[in-house]
Amino acid sequence: MADCFLIFGGTFDPPHRAHVELPALVAETLGCDRIIYIPAATNPLKRDDPPTDAEHRLAMLRLALRERPRTVVSTIELERGGVSYFVDTLHSLCSDVGSDVELRFLIGADQALQFGRWKDAGEILRLATPAVMLRPPWTDASFRAALAGAHGEDEADRWMAWTVPAPLIDVSATELRDRLRAGGDVSEMLDPAVAAYIREHGLYGL
Repeated sequence: MADCFLIFGGTFDPPHRAHVELPALVAETLGCDRIIYIPAATNPLKRDDPPTDAEHRLAMLRLALRERPRTVVSTIELERGGVSYFVDTLHSLCSDVGSDVELRFLIGADQALQFGRWKDAGEILRLATPAVMLRPPWTDASFRAALAGAHGEDEADRWMAWTVPAPLIDVSATELRDRLRAGGDVSEMLDPAVAAYIREHGLYGL
């Protein structure tokens, strides 16, 4: 049986509990052998909101994953620089891992509904298969209706086959950054080592 790698990209600004726990649950459900985290240089859908320096985001992500087995942090997009188009990343990964590895890429329900905005969306689906985290308040019925509205009836069935039930871990990076700036309690949202790194380097207004 071919190996299965789960790809999880994002800005990880900062990496929080949901970034760590949800991919592990999805990987277990799908039988994936490895999770590849890929921090983005610049998200093409968030160009007006520049992220924290890559050096810090990479260091925090490695701290957050330090005790997680079968996880790898790839710097492929940070090394490439510029806007991080996932299709380019996939082409590079396919060359690196070979044709015997099945690639799945982890996205949320909201991203799935906007997938038509991704560069070369059809080519992405040729190279890898989505794994869509379906979390509350979404249900199968409400998500399928939204998919039909976004992609059409036929595509809705295909996307529903790619969904993976996942629990709601109510952590938002935006809320987390706001709470850090306000001096609020983030102990349930962040790994202690990541929180210590943020304090040490004065990130997010600390």
